[in-house]
Amino acid sequence: MSAVVRLPTGKALTVRAAADTFLDSLGNPNTVRNYAIGVGKTAARLGEVRPLASVADEEIGEALETMWGTAAVNTWNARRASLVGSR
Repeated sequence: MSAVVRLPTGKALTVRAAADTFLDSLGNPNTVRNYAIGVGKTAARLGEVRPLASVADEEIGEALETMWGTAAVNTWNARRASLVGSR
């Protein structure tokens, strides 16, 4: 089971900063490498400098569908898992 990752407070947290905080919390380098693909590309699609609080769940789903909706099942599952773990 994934551990809860505390995000920094006090200033507007960007999508990229939240993504980096999540990836930095992972201990296994292989997991970091694999999750960085899904998390990084999704952050770029949503807008890395955008405030995280402004991102709706539906936008994340749309980004997944747009980027990997036609991918192989294993690819879809891997990319989705990286974001489910980070949400």
